[in-house]
Amino acid sequence: MSARTLRGRIERRDLEGGIFQLVTSGGERYTLLGSASELSAAAGSEVEVTGTLDAGGGIGFAMAGPQFRVRTLKKL
Repeated sequence: MSARTLRGRIERRDLEGGIFQLVTSGGERYTLLGSASELSAAAGSEVEVTGTLDAGGGIGFAMAGPQFRVRTLKKL
């Protein structure tokens, strides 16, 4: 699967012990998979993330939207 770049705000949600989601300006939500410390440090910030969407959308146990595997994260 090819890399994609998304922009939005990172939110921490208390589902399944805590997950991080990217919320785009269009209201789309992606559950972020990656370094918990990096995602935690960026929570509440506007960011640009590059990575891949899990095949088939990758809905996980939290059932909170497609899973996006983060390769790079940049605060805006």
